Amino acid sequence: MVFLYQRKQIAVDSENSVKLRPFPFPFRAGVAICSDIDFCDKRTFIAVHRYLNTENYGLGLPVADSFFGLGREPDQLAFFEKNGATPSKNAEFIRQAINDGLIDSLHAWGDFNKVPPNPTILRNMAENLTKDLIAHDLKIKIWINHGDPFNYQNISARLWPEYKGDDPELDYYTVDLLKELGVNFIWRSELTPWPLSGNLKISSPYIWPRLALNELKNAIKIILQKKTRIRTASQITELALPVSLKDGSQCFAFTRFNQYPGGVWAFDPNRHTLRYSLNDHSLDTVIKQEGYIVLYTHLGLPFNVQKEHPFPPEDRDALTKLADHYHSGRIWVAPTVDLLTYWLIHKYLIWNVHTERDCRIIEIEAINDPTLGSRLPIESELAGICFYTSDPKNTFISLDGRRLKTVIHQPDHTGIGCVGVPLPAPPKVDLLDN
Repeated sequence: MVFLYQRKQIAVDSENSVKLRPFPFPFRAGVAICSDIDFCDKRTFIAVHRYLNTENYGLGLPVADSFFGLGREPDQLAFFEKNGATPSKNAEFIRQAINDGLIDSLHAWGDFNKVPPNPTILRNMAENLTKDLIAHDLKIKIWINHGDPFNYQNISARLWPEYKGDDPELDYYTVDLLKELGVNFIWRSELTPWPLSGNLKISSPYIWPRLALNELKNAIKIILQKKTRIRTASQITELALPVSLKDGSQCFAFTRFNQYPGGVWAFDPNRHTLRYSLNDHSLDTVIKQEGYIVLYTHLGLPFNVQKEHPFPPEDRDALTKLADHYHSGRIWVAPTVDLLTYWLIHKYLIWNVHTERDCRIIEIEAINDPTLGSRLPIESELAGICFYTSDPKNTFISLDGRRLKTVIHQPDHTGIGCVGVPLPAPPKVDLLDN
C-alpha cells in the first residue's frame, strides 16, 4: 500500500513573495540508501561503493554506509579486534571513510548476534571507540540498531523489549558515549513499506485507510496486552520524530523504507533486492508525494562479490533509474546524514524577510530543535535550503548578520525561481581506488 499525495502548485504574490522550497533545487523528493554493514568486508565495501559513488566506474550517486565497532566474523568491516581495544587492520580505512563522508553511521557498537555482549567489554570498547574518533576530530550523527534480541546494546525499540542500551540502570547503558560522538539520529528498528513525508494532509482521503488499519492493529495489541507495541499515527506518516530515551536524553528516531512486491517487508534486504524497493512505482510515488525514502538494506550481502559486477542486472537497472532521477534533478540522492539533517533544518527553521533598498533579505533566526533546544544553526547545516522568490537576483540569505554564499536558480516545475544555499559536498571517492 502506497500513499499518493500531489503537492499543490506554489504561487508567489506581492504580499508573501518568499516561501521555503520543499527540497534543494531542482529536486522534488529525497532518497538515502542506508546500509547496514553486516558481513561486509573491505573488498566488498570498495567494490559496491566504487560502482555507486564514482562516475568513472559507475553511477555517481552520493551514498554513505555504516561500520561496526566490534565484528563477529573475521573480515567484517569493524574498528577493533576481538579484544575491543586493539584497532583492526580496517581501523584507518574506517577513519578515512568517515572523514571523506563514505561512512556516516554506527551500526551499533558491535555484532552480537546469537551471543550477548559482556557488559564490561562492551563499555570498554565503546569508550575506546569514542575516544579514538574524537581524538581524530571525527563525529558520528547516526546510530542504527543491529540484529537479533541478543544485541542488548541496542536502543530500546517498540518491537524489541530486549534492547537495553539507553537504560541507565543497566550495565549495557552507553547513550552517554553516543552523545559525545554527536549522535542525534537513531534508528530504533522501525520500518514502513511506503515513502514518508511531512507534507501529508490529514484531510486527504488517501491517508484514512492507512490510519484505519493502524488503529485496528493497535486495538488488537491492546486486547493482547501488548500496549508497548502500539504505533502512533505520526510513526507511520513522519520520517522522524523527537523522542525521549530511557535516560531522559532527547534525539530523533527515524523510520526506514523497505518493500517487496505488494508492500511485504523483506527480512534481510540486500543489494540483490533493490529492484523491489527502488521500483518505478516507489520512485514515482516519492516524487508525487514530495516525500522521503531512507532505504533499509545491506549492501554487503550476499557475502560474495561477483567478479563481473557487484549488482545483478535487475538491481543494476533499478539503481540506474534512481541515478537518472538524480542526475535529471527529480530525486535528491544523499547520504543518510545529509538527508536527515536537511529534513530537520527544513522542518524546524525559523526565518523572516525584510527589505533593504531594492533587496529582500531572508534572515535565518533559529532552528527550533525539539531535541537540542532553539539554537542558531551553523552554516553547514543550511546546505541545500532554498527559498522561492519572485526576484531571485535581488534576494539574499543572511545568518547572524552575515550574507551566505547562495546560488540563483531558474524557475522549476512550479514556474517560480528560487535562491538557495549550495548542496552539501558528496562523499570523496579517492579511498575507493585502494
